[in-house]
Amino acid sequence: MVKTRLANKKLFGMLALSMGFISKEHLQECIEIQESSTIPRRLGSILLSRGYIKEAQLKEILALQGKTGETTDLPQSKSDRRRLIGEILIERGFIDRSTLDATVKHQQLLRKTGISPRIGEILIALGKINPEQLKEALNLQATA
Repeated sequence: MVKTRLANKKLFGMLALSMGFISKEHLQECIEIQESSTIPRRLGSILLSRGYIKEAQLKEILALQGKTGETTDLPQSKSDRRRLIGEILIERGFIDRSTLDATVKHQQLLRKTGISPRIGEILIALGKINPEQLKEALNLQATA
């Protein structure tokens, strides 16, 4: 089973790379994020959340994977997927991509020490957003 997951990850990443959607550096970065995550995350979801691919490109890769006989349990539409809070905060203009990236790295370091704060908690603690902004983003996430 682990071998199958690894093959699917490589296939998805290699397809995205060969189609010119992402760079080798973006692929490596997202694989590292996936491997260090304490919760299971699909490579396509990570690439999408980081802004390296678009929804249409994700669907194109998934369609191509289906043609090769590979299967995936990635949601097929945006409405099937819970939106990430960091992406909502960026969309609302509360933070920028570099702030989110730095916060995710900070979160990963904390997780290695056994502490598992949420992105919103870290952003508030660092003074990057206020509780009202987080509440607004969480409400948007809940209705998405």
